Parts: sequence; C-alpha cells; structure tokens
Amino acid sequence: MDKHLCTLTDAECPIDQLLAALNSLTLILQENESVAPVLMFDRGAVTIILNLMNTFPTSAEIAVKSAVILEYMAQRNHLTLSSIHKQNGILTLLSAIQVAFKGGQQATAEALTMAGPSRTSSKRGKKNGPIAGSRSNSRNNLVRAPSMGSNTSLASVNILNEESPRGSHSQTSVPSGFSTLPVGSYRTVDANSEVEQGESLMEGLLQKYFDPRFKSQMEKMDKTTRAEIIKHLLTLFEKIDRLLSVSGLISLDIDLDEAIDQIVGEAGQMLQSELILLYLVDPESGELIATEYDPFVDAKEREMIERLRFPAGTGIVGWVAETEDFVNVKDASNHDRFNPVIDTRCEGEVLEANSILCVPIKNRDGVLKGVLQAVNKIGANGSIQPFNHEDEFLLRTLGRQSGLIIQNGQIYAQTKRTQKKVDILLETTRSLGSTLQLDVLVKMIMEAAKELLAADRCTIFLADEKKKYLTTHIQGRDFVQEIRIPINTGIAGYVFSSGNSVNIHDAYKDSRFNPEVDRQTGYVTRNILCVPIKNKNGESIGVTQMINRKSGSFDADDEKMLISFSAQAAVTIEKTYLFKKLEDTLRETSQMKNYLFMILQSITNVVITLDGDGCLSHINHPSKMDMEPMLQQMKSSHYKEWLGDENATLVADIQRAYTTAGGTIFAQDYELHIQGKIRNVNYTIVQMTSETQLSRDKHNAGVVIVLEDISSEKRAMMTLGRYMSPALAKQVMAEDGGQLGGKRKKVAILFSDIRSFTTLSESMEPHEVVELLNHHFSDAVNAIMSEQGILDKYIGDAVMAVFGVPFVSPDDSIHACNAALRMKESLVIFNEARAKAGLIQIKIGIGVNTGMVLSGNIGSTKRMEFSCIGDAVNLASRIEGLTKYYNMTILVSEFTLQETGNHFVTREVDQVVVTGKSKQVGIYELLGRVDDPIPDTVMQGVELYRQGLALYRQRKFSEAIEVFTRAINEVDDGPSKTMRTRCKKYIEDPPAPGWNGVYISDSK
Repeated sequence: MDKHLCTLTDAECPIDQLLAALNSLTLILQENESVAPVLMFDRGAVTIILNLMNTFPTSAEIAVKSAVILEYMAQRNHLTLSSIHKQNGILTLLSAIQVAFKGGQQATAEALTMAGPSRTSSKRGKKNGPIAGSRSNSRNNLVRAPSMGSNTSLASVNILNEESPRGSHSQTSVPSGFSTLPVGSYRTVDANSEVEQGESLMEGLLQKYFDPRFKSQMEKMDKTTRAEIIKHLLTLFEKIDRLLSVSGLISLDIDLDEAIDQIVGEAGQMLQSELILLYLVDPESGELIATEYDPFVDAKEREMIERLRFPAGTGIVGWVAETEDFVNVKDASNHDRFNPVIDTRCEGEVLEANSILCVPIKNRDGVLKGVLQAVNKIGANGSIQPFNHEDEFLLRTLGRQSGLIIQNGQIYAQTKRTQKKVDILLETTRSLGSTLQLDVLVKMIMEAAKELLAADRCTIFLADEKKKYLTTHIQGRDFVQEIRIPINTGIAGYVFSSGNSVNIHDAYKDSRFNPEVDRQTGYVTRNILCVPIKNKNGESIGVTQMINRKSGSFDADDEKMLISFSAQAAVTIEKTYLFKKLEDTLRETSQMKNYLFMILQSITNVVITLDGDGCLSHINHPSKMDMEPMLQQMKSSHYKEWLGDENATLVADIQRAYTTAGGTIFAQDYELHIQGKIRNVNYTIVQMTSETQLSRDKHNAGVVIVLEDISSEKRAMMTLGRYMSPALAKQVMAEDGGQLGGKRKKVAILFSDIRSFTTLSESMEPHEVVELLNHHFSDAVNAIMSEQGILDKYIGDAVMAVFGVPFVSPDDSIHACNAALRMKESLVIFNEARAKAGLIQIKIGIGVNTGMVLSGNIGSTKRMEFSCIGDAVNLASRIEGLTKYYNMTILVSEFTLQETGNHFVTREVDQVVVTGKSKQVGIYELLGRVDDPIPDTVMQGVELYRQGLALYRQRKFSEAIEVFTRAINEVDDGPSKTMRTRCKKYIEDPPAPGWNGVYISDSK
C-alpha cells in the first residue's frame, strides 16, 4: 500500500505507472475492505489522490480510477467526506466528472468515425472489445466500487436559491405532469455534434456548482449537508462512469442481445428504478417490438415476449415513439396515455406505475431505433420517488448512445444472419448431393429451409406426373399421411400455376388462405412465404412454402434467399427424378428378364437358343433331353459337333432356319439321338429377329429350337388325358396299365341323363343327334373337369362322373354338387341358343350320391378300363332316375348333404326306398350355392312344399292337396305336382296303418 501511495506522489512518474498504482490500490481495498480504507486514510490517501487529480486535470483515466478509490473509502470511512471538503475536493470532483464525461464523448466520436467491415466475429457469451464491465481499452482493469446508495440529486440542493434552468427551455405541448427538454435537443448529425451536445448537457447539469458563490454557500452549510453533497458527487461520478462504459459497446461487431442486456442493466443501476423496458422499432411497419434482457427467463417465455408487437402510439412508450421526444410523468397509472400492457407488461394492479421516465433511442442520423423507459424510481428508504433532472440527463444520454449501439448491433446481426444463411445454403448444397432418395431429399430440404429462414414450418409440394395435383407428406400421430391438393388450389396452387412468389405478412387478410386447418388444429398461421421450384427449363415442378417466421415477417432478403435455395433444390430434385426413372427402367428390365426366365422354366418343352455363332446360349430343361452332361461342349462348340451325323435332318433344318428369315420349321415324331439314347420328339425352329438381340447387327441373330418329348409314356399320357384328368392318368401309368384290381375309396358319384332322349332322337336326323350329344357332352365334361372330377364313362345319352379319384378330398361332395350346378347353368345357355335357332330344347336329370366304392382298372387283360363300382354308384343312378318322377333337375342323397355342410341351399323332397334296396334314403333338391341369388318365387314354393310335406306325413292328405295346389298355381312347383297326385291316390286307397311316410319306388 505504502509503495503505491508513494508512486502517486512522484511528479515525474509515467502516467501508465500511476494508473497501475491506482488499480493496485483498488484491489487492496476490495480484498481488505474492513481495514484498508482506514489505513489508507491514516496515510493521507485522500490528499494524495486529490493532488493527483489536480496534477492531471485532463486525464479521464486518472479521474475515473481516482474517483472510484475515493468512493470506496467514503463508504467504509465517513471521515473521508470531511477530508475531501476541507481540501476543496468538491471542485476537483466536479472537474473530474466533466473530464471523464468528455473523455467518454470523445471515445463515442471515435467509434462513430470508424468504417469498414467487422474484424471479428461475436458469439453470445463471448465479448469482443469493451462491453459489460469495462470502460474503454485503457480502463479495462478498473474495478468499480459498490454504489454508496445516495439518492440525493445535486439539483435538489438549491445552493444558489435559483429556479431550475429547465424553465428557460421551450416546452413541447404535453399533458400536465410531464417535464421535457426541447424537441430536437438530441437530434444528431455527426460525431462533433454528439460531443458538443453531450458537453452542453453536462455543463447544464453542473453549471451552478462552478458559480463563484458556491464556495461561500458551502461554508454556510452544516457538516451533514456538505457530506451528502460530496457523497452524491461520488455516486454521480459512478453513474457517469457507468454511462460512459456503454460507449464501449459502440463497435461494428457487437452482439445485439448482449448490447440490450448491457443497456437495460446499466439503466437500472444508474436510475435505481423498479423496471426498465426497451422496445425496438420495426423499420417496415413502425411497430414497437418487445425485448427481454432477463437471463433467467425461460427460453419459450423469452420467445413469446419477443413476439409482442405494438402499434406506434400505444401507451406512453408509443407516444414517445410518435413524438420522438422524452417525457417524465408522475402518477403515470392515472394518465390517459398509460397502457399497462406495453408500459409495464403487466395487466391489473400487479405493478403500479407511480412515475415513468421514457426517452427515444435514435441513431446518428436522427432515425428512431427504439424507446427506453424506466418505471418507478426507488429511494434510499425503499419508497417510490419521481425521476429528477439528473435522471433525465442520465437516461437521455444513455438513449443517445444506445441508438448508435443498437444500429451497429442490428447491422452486425443482419450480417451474421446473412452469413449464416450463406453458410447454410452452401452446406445444404453439398449435403443435397448425398442422397438420391426423394423422400429423404425432401425432408432434408425442408429442415434446411426452416433453419435458413428461421421459420416454424416448411412444406415442399411436388407436382405429380400428370400435373393435376400437388402432393406432400406430413407426419401424423401414427403414420405418414399424404396430402394432395388440386394444382390450382390455395396459395401453393397459385404460386405453382403463376410461377410467381408470394410473401404474405398477415395470412388471415389474404383471401387465398384457407383458415380451416388452423381451426381444426389450433395452430395460428401468421405469415407465409411461398416460392415456385422450377427446373432448368423454367417449368414449375413444385413449391416451397414457409410458415411463421420466428421473429417478425419474411422480408425481401428472405424471398431472394428462398428463391436461390429452391433453384438449387430443383436441380437435385430433377436428378432424383432421373435416378428414379433409371431405377424403374432397370427394375422393369430385371423383372422382364426374370419373367422371361420363369416363362422358359414353366414351359414343359425343352427350349434351346443358339447364338449367331451356332453355340448354345440357353436351355431351360437340359436333363429332359439327357443334355446336362454335354452343356459345356454345347456352349463352346458349334451345334453340328454336339448333334453329330445321327441328327443330320435336325442339323439341316437348323442351318436352314439361320438363312431363312421369318419362317418356322416344324417336324413331328422325330427320333432325336443324344448320348446314345433315342427320344421321339416334335421340334419347332424359328430364327430370332434382330430386335430380340442387344446388337442390331443381323449376322449375330440366332435361332430358337423347341423340343416336345412324345415318347411312349407321354403318348400314353396324352391318350389317357382325353378321358381323365392328368393326375389320374399319372396314377394309372404308375400302377401299370396291365394289372387289374382297385382300391376302396369314399367318393361322390354323379349321373346325368337327357330326358326322353329316345323320343327326341326319333324326331331328329342322325347328324343332328350327334351334334346335340357332342355339345351336351362337352358342356358336361367341362363342368366335371373344372371341379376336379373324372369322366368315368358315357352310357348312351348319360354321363357318369366320379369325384375323389385318384386322390380323396374332404371337398369331393362339394365339387360334385358344384359340377351339377355348372351343368344346369350350361344347359340354360345351350337351350337359349337352340330356341333362337328354332330347335327343340332338352331337359336333363342329375343325381348325386356319396359312399364307398371300388375304383381301379376293371375288365380283362386284353381290354380294361378305369371305373368305379359299388352300391353307392347304383344309388346315384337310382336318384338320377327319380328326378323325372319328381319333376326337377338335381337330386342329392342325404349322404352327400352330410358332406357339404352349409355350402348349398337345398330342400327335403322325400324319404324313398329305391328299386333293389330295402333301406330308405332321404333325397333333397339342390337349389343353388349359399351366395347365389335365388328368386323369391322359388323360395315361396319351397316353403309351401315344406308345409304340404308335413301334412302329407301326418296323413292329412286333403289339407296337403290344398297346399300343394297353391304351390303349383303360384310358382308351378314340380315336386308339388307329384305329391298332389300321390295324395289323391292315398285318399282313394289309404296306406296301411303302420305307414311312416316313406315312398317305395318301383322304377329305375
């Protein structure tokens, strides 16, 4: 301590050493705040420091650092104040205040005259140059002493008993209760005027204390008043020092948020106010934009605050923005221009505004940049006091400096945003080339565009191939949803169709905007920027739509940036389209190749392709012709070598096919010699045209050879296949056609017969009979084969079919019933054709039964045939015979019905004992499948027949006749006719007393 005090007394000591000594003493006071102030006072520090300030009256650095030490000592040792007075220190302090303020003004002027681009980048939390906590480059090691807490204004001590000089200023026309300085007193034009106006304000604030009468007045004051004046001068010095620290923010690379935080923080410390608010002015709309400086505010709450926008003229803040002049109002809450939402950001009585001091913030050209407002000055005892002339001086000076700071901050922020956009644009351009998947690419473009323009949402709409719809995909709750809108609908449709960009600042005021989605989702669309995505030909292929810029509205720079971005995206999207087309072409080619390969593999015949040099190109089934061992030779040598002289005819035909374009060479029953074996084949040879080759050169054309194996086994199979299914033919061949015998199986048997065929044939010519039978048999066999049955035999005009051989299936009875219905349906079509030709229509009867039979080769060793025999076959034949008796087309036995379940609609016809049998069997009419449309008249007849049958079995024959007659008259029901006749017979000749309703048939 003593060393540093001695340094301050050395008149020849360099100024930088003096400043270092002052810094060291300040640190000693901070580290030993209870002892150091007393020790420094005892060693004459007050006298030394005042002498130093008088020795260097023009040094702002020495003035500032010295005043801080005196302020610190005065807080801890009240004798310091008396010592300052006795040594005429008040005038020294006043001069120091002027010197410090003038030095700050010169620093501001130097900052204003700087030009050129920013030399450093600034990030949030990193300070470049003197900002918070430092005054200037020469003061950046200064430690500020705590505030002395004095709220006494120099102006409030009326030393000279004079009126305030404010009364001499011309006043603006403002409501009662406001105190203002002249309008335009702070309009700035250049750096020199900034300094001159600042000095003028300072002189106006302190001029009375430089009056010669001040000293005599001081001598008359009591000790306490003098101490308060000195203490307040030190406090005022601290406030001016804080004010001047803000000038350090005037640089070309200041972070705007940090600058606002610093401005608001310094204003609160200088004015000791309850609330400081700062609003920026939107240069486009003139609206006031709220700012938030509290670092402890939640990020979402900060974003909501920064979205608050107020029209100019709203509240006291808006009034100052309109008049561009400061106001100082008492009892602000009751003023007619007061608006709590903007003036305190509180509604109701959360914060009562007793006093408000509000100043405009302008740049050096006099352009309004914002408004700074202080609410409720807090006195020493915690009471609310009005703002005084000193507060006006401080806040107006701060507002004047803030205009320069905010302008530079806005320029710097705009530069950073532009640079960020350029960086994002370049990075996106690089990343867009990393994928050719359209969905991934669109997602990347949307995310990049959102970041590029700081928007809440981005949607890419792409036109479909026919350009009828714009499509996009959005993520729903559980799945990705496709949105399709007509090409000319809405804002996106307008931009796509017109090819022009649209920038909407208020979506709800635009007639093209559809607010229905907002109403459904609760989302609020504020502003929209939509630009077309155009390909290299200038044609629109989609649109990029941005919604809700996070701060303000989309501007012209955003529109230009998005147009450039969309142009780059269009190039990548076009590449993606081309890539997709290439993929589709390759996929189709691959699918066609696989398709052709599968076709070749599915062809049972052997297909051989030879290239233009006569070598093997492809063969589908080499093993079928015993060619597998010679594949390598076939691929590497000419076909003459591996076919040899034994196949001279085939070789000659192949040679002829090479030289004959467009012709087909065919041969039957050719003996093919391969690997010492002979196979009977039919072959077809065709020259391949040049269009089927990758090369257009005709000399490279090859031939296709199709070999059909017609060996004895295949010939036998073909023969058997004419009257039975291929599966049955294979079984017959496997069981050796020369052996007799069979196997017991449960099968379904179908019999069909033409009604009154003998009488019918007598009235027809022989060729007409043959033509009739051929057509009927063709329809019957087609129906049987389509339901997996086999044709057992033709019996005159009758057909016998079996379902269940060679392979038994649970659905055999179902297949048999379906085949019967198919035959009935085919007969309807056949009769319609005969009726048109004027020919006689035919009727058939079909009987179906299910039971055990013996199936196999039956006959002699010289002549045999595959067939089924057994009681089930006989019963099926008898049931078919009953169809004529009951006047119906299809009858099935109860055994068949048990196997079919609920697949068909049937009705019970009767219980009968057929000829040659002793057991009764139930017979049923097959009406149709369960899903077939059955006419209501048919079902009406079925119901009447059921009622009549019940009466018949109760021996109520007369009543049954009435019901059957109704069925005949109303729907011409066939079985009702039979039953009515039988009832009449039983009335004349009643059945025996033990009769159980079973009918005993006596016909086959």
